[in-house]
Amino acid sequence: MPRISINHSTTQSADETFTRIRDFFQNDKDIKKMDSKLEISFDEAKKTGKANGSQFKASFEVKPASEGSSITLIVDLPLLLTPFKGKVEETVKAKLAKYLA
Repeated sequence: MPRISINHSTTQSADETFTRIRDFFQNDKDIKKMDSKLEISFDEAKKTGKANGSQFKASFEVKPASEGSSITLIVDLPLLLTPFKGKVEETVKAKLAKYLA
């Protein structure tokens, strides 16, 4: 499976970042369009989450940083979506910027 690894820093606290990322996975219409069978789980204490579906798998971890927090997001795509890896990465980065603005 092709893997996309994205690191993003924000000035928001780890708690606020986790809340916004959770909102992204639970409510973003584009995520639901990509995979209607998506199952999402969160561990608020560890500030992590996983999404498993038929089209992709993703995991994230939010960590406190010196001036806010950072998030590491890993997305595993099926081989059939390899040609779209760049577009998926670009879209995810744009979504992160939107939700963490």
